[in-house]
Amino acid sequence: MGADPQFRLTASIRELMDSEIDPAADFLWGSVASISTRDGLEERRPRTDEEWLEVRRHAITLIEATNLLVMKGRRVSHTYIPSGGAGELDTNQAQQKIEANREAFVLFAQRLQETGLQTLAAIDAKNADQVFELGGAIDEACESCHVTFWYPNLPLAYK
Repeated sequence: MGADPQFRLTASIRELMDSEIDPAADFLWGSVASISTRDGLEERRPRTDEEWLEVRRHAITLIEATNLLVMKGRRVSHTYIPSGGAGELDTNQAQQKIEANREAFVLFAQRLQETGLQTLAAIDAKNADQVFELGGAIDEACESCHVTFWYPNLPLAYK
């Protein structure tokens, strides 16, 4: 066939997080919930085929976006962003940390992808309780990467 195609890495890791990963994860987390209101307990869960399909679309986005995160040459950000405090690294420090331990970064992304695949299976089975439970695993996969590569110096009281 020929050489592998050359990819244009347009978005930074931060942009992928802001435009694909965070919105997809937020949608999954919000798709199944028990919310206490003044009027009582609101049970949020997909009920129709269309609602399940929309949840599935967000799971697919989350799963596939993990592939984009780990493409070689992807930068943390196209512009310098200083530390936000509370143990957070600036974008140059985060980039150096990822480059120094790329294997761990890829493993974290694969862990998020695997959790996404488990969530997709629960969605296909229309198992809202399992989607809810896996939401915690998605959060854990995200946070374990963040505390390693974005805010590793966060005070222990916040970890």
